[in-house]
Amino acid sequence: MLAILVVLNEHIYLQVALPKGLPWPRILTLPDGGMRGVYLFFTISGFILSLPFARRALVNTPSAPAFSYSAYLKRRVTRLEPPYVLTLLLRFILLLTVMRAAGDALGPHFAATLFYVHSLVYGSMSTISPPTWSLEVEVQFYLLAPFLAGVFRIRSPFHRRALLVIVTLGFALFANSLSINSPRLALSLAGNLQYFTAGLLLCDLYLTCPLRKLSEYAWDFLGIGALALLLWATSRWAIVVFPFGTVVLYLAGLRGRYVRRLFAAPLVSIAGGMCYSVYLTHGTVLAAVAKAFSHFDLSALPMFVQLSMVLALSLIAAFLVGAICFVVLERPCMDPRWPEKLVAAVRRRFRV
Repeated sequence: MLAILVVLNEHIYLQVALPKGLPWPRILTLPDGGMRGVYLFFTISGFILSLPFARRALVNTPSAPAFSYSAYLKRRVTRLEPPYVLTLLLRFILLLTVMRAAGDALGPHFAATLFYVHSLVYGSMSTISPPTWSLEVEVQFYLLAPFLAGVFRIRSPFHRRALLVIVTLGFALFANSLSINSPRLALSLAGNLQYFTAGLLLCDLYLTCPLRKLSEYAWDFLGIGALALLLWATSRWAIVVFPFGTVVLYLAGLRGRYVRRLFAAPLVSIAGGMCYSVYLTHGTVLAAVAKAFSHFDLSALPMFVQLSMVLALSLIAAFLVGAICFVVLERPCMDPRWPEKLVAAVRRRFRV
């Protein structure tokens, strides 16, 4: 949930507050805007996707079925594609009908976005849905994750972790020095691999517990400190050490006392579970909220009241629509057998 809140904070400012001429509170003005929220997403994605591979290699568990790359890809497609395709298609239709955009100009961009190659082809974020650049990076990682997870086959904990640290640091330095001049690199896995490998390092430390002697309260202290540095540090080196800060933060969420309770709170966990749906829909929702606010003059109200209204209504709308998308589109796709069930239902209907 933390990651989506960082992203929403920046987009609410850009899409709703800025057009109204509202200055953003200093505490909410984060370096790199919402990008740091995306980086948090990348690390947790690296952790979640590599966790089954790490468990198989590092934990003594009963033998699991042989890994199938085709089954792995099928699960990614059936789980994530339907919400993505439908929400992208809806946004494309709205651009054509409500915004009166030219279909012949947007068509190629829609196709490139649909197949996750917009950043590669055009060297820029999608003109259909800018936030989807991060999903293009995620897809690139999905394709390589089973191979990258081969690092867990290294038996020596020291050599395994050293390799992950070196790769993470190397790509962080590369992204900080070179890819900034190349949008295609900056918007690709090559410019963001450090966050995913940080997720692999998190897997290793989570499963093998080399820091088990640290108390829960020590983890709380480290997690809060890491969070402050991740969100507000402005040093030119902050982004280089950012991947390692995410490891500390997430370990605090897994090992700390109060940070773990916060992450496990029902409201936080439920909202976190809907993050994909919120991420897919929030750009369109905030555009609608901005349109609604444009019809009202709030200048007579105190600035604090104006900002509170903008934040509250934007967040409520984003999570409400995201929840609807989650229930209608995303949650049904969590069932691995939904394609077979759908085909069977169609066949029964056809026979009747």
